[in-house]
Amino acid sequence: MANPSTVNATASGKEVLRRTYYDNVPEAGASILTAPSDHICTILSIIVLERNSLSDSMFDLYIAPDGGTDVYLLINQPVSAYDTFVWSDRFTITGGDVLKLLAKSAGGTANFDMWCSYIDQDWT
Repeated sequence: MANPSTVNATASGKEVLRRTYYDNVPEAGASILTAPSDHICTILSIIVLERNSLSDSMFDLYIAPDGGTDVYLLINQPVSAYDTFVWSDRFTITGGDVLKLLAKSAGGTANFDMWCSYIDQDWT
């Protein structure tokens, strides 16, 4: 049964609806979510907002799999000035996988806010 979290990814239970976020994702990129050992995280939606009024902002969304090579889900996804991008394709990550976002722009000043909703299943 789902158990909604009240703070950033801290509720407990076998199947928990959670959310994580990152404020001001810089051009250096950020790790958004790391799947704990013995867990399956099903990503439900990702919302990305451009914060710096840049017309050339874009981002990459990718998974650094546990022990593998990065797998890109989105590359050079454009987001207009102060615009919002919503991605609701569902996918899973498992123990040790890391979901990452990399901001990019020609001037090197891209900056995004990012919100991610997901189901966390403990399969132990």
